[in-house]
Amino acid sequence: MNKPYHHGNLRAALLQAARARLAEAAEAELSLRDLAARVGVSVNATYRHFESKEALLMELATEGFDALRDRMLAAIAGCAGASPAARLRAAGEAYVAFAEEDPALFRLMFGRGGRFTAQPRYLDAAGSAFGVVKACVAAIRGAAQDAPEVGKAAVAAWSTVHGYAVLRLGGYLQGVPEARRPSVREVFGLLALDADRSPP
Repeated sequence: MNKPYHHGNLRAALLQAARARLAEAAEAELSLRDLAARVGVSVNATYRHFESKEALLMELATEGFDALRDRMLAAIAGCAGASPAARLRAAGEAYVAFAEEDPALFRLMFGRGGRFTAQPRYLDAAGSAFGVVKACVAAIRGAAQDAPEVGKAAVAAWSTVHGYAVLRLGGYLQGVPEARRPSVREVFGLLALDADRSPP
C-alpha cells in the first residue's frame, strides 16, 4: 500500500523525528527515507520541505539555538532583580542543562567545523543565543554590548561554559574527585567576569 503524500504538519513532524532518531543512533544512520517511514509519509513528501538530509539537519541545529536562547532567557527571567553576575551564572547553568538533556542536538549544533555557517538563518540563531551572553557581560562590565572588551569577555564566558559542558558530556570529569569538580557557578567564579563592576 502506498504511503500518503500529505501530513498535517510534516515539517515539524520530520524535525521531531530527526531529533528522536539522533538520540538513538549516529547521524550517519539518519536518512530522509527513514524519517518518512517514521512519520508515515512517502519519501517524496519530505522534499517539499527539505531538499536534502543536510538541509533538515541545518534547520534542526537552528531550532536548537533558538531553544538554547529561550532556555537562557527563561533562566535569567527567573532571577529578576539579581546582580548581572548572577544572571550570567543562571544563563550558564541553563546552557549546561540544555546540553545534558539533549546531547545529540547539542553536538549537531556545534559539530563538524561550522558546517552550517554559510546559512544565514543558522548564523542569526547562533548569534541571537550569543547575544544573551553578551548582554549579561555588558551589564557586568557596565559597557555597551558592541564594545570590544565586552565581545572578548563574552567569547571567554561562552568558551568556558561550552568547554565545561563538553567535558561533562564526554565523561571527562568523572575521574576528578567530586570535591575538586567545580559547578557551573564555581566555574564562572574563577573568571574575572564574575564580579559586578561599576560603569567607567
